[in-house]
Amino acid sequence: MNIKLNAPVSAAIAIGVGIVVLAGYFIPSINNIRFIFLRTGLVLAAVALLVGIINLLSVHFKKMGAETENSGYSLILVITLILTLIIGTIDMVQTYLVGQPNFQMSNWIFKNIQLPIETSLLAVTAVSLTYAAASILRKRMDLFSITFFFVILLVLLGSFSIPPATLPLLHVVRDWIVRVPALGGARGLLLGIALGTITTGIRILMGTDRPYGG
Repeated sequence: MNIKLNAPVSAAIAIGVGIVVLAGYFIPSINNIRFIFLRTGLVLAAVALLVGIINLLSVHFKKMGAETENSGYSLILVITLILTLIIGTIDMVQTYLVGQPNFQMSNWIFKNIQLPIETSLLAVTAVSLTYAAASILRKRMDLFSITFFFVILLVLLGSFSIPPATLPLLHVVRDWIVRVPALGGARGLLLGIALGTITTGIRILMGTDRPYGG
């Protein structure tokens, strides 16, 4: 009979490290051990990110070699990833060794490339959400679908800067929707995520869940 020792050993290590890190917040004498575990975790996370980037490159290199329909997108991804890596490395050398202002080229890429792309994606999301609301309203005419559609319409109109969307009432309604119900819903989601994270951590400490492969 083959006995697999890796499962109980990995579970014991995960539970022990989790207990030490959690106890470090309440027992000052083991703070140094907690910091060692946290720094080790950061290093392992960085290594995992590096492995993920290497795997991403290998997958897209294979797609480029196969010459599929989406091989052009893979080529663009590989080129931009390598260029961003080179520019980031140059910025790090100039910042930490030469003493120039922090990450000028990386900040230029963020402000002039990444930020406009993210803004465009948000605009597409707003249009898609409006279309989805109109589709729901066409298929099912009830109180919730009507409320959903008009809330989206008011928020969009309140965000425009062209007449007649520049009416003060629209901006007041939009600001109230953003500050009161939308902010309350976002906080509720964050509270739910926090409670779920705590529950998952407790289950890992108890050995019930083993996402680490044990």
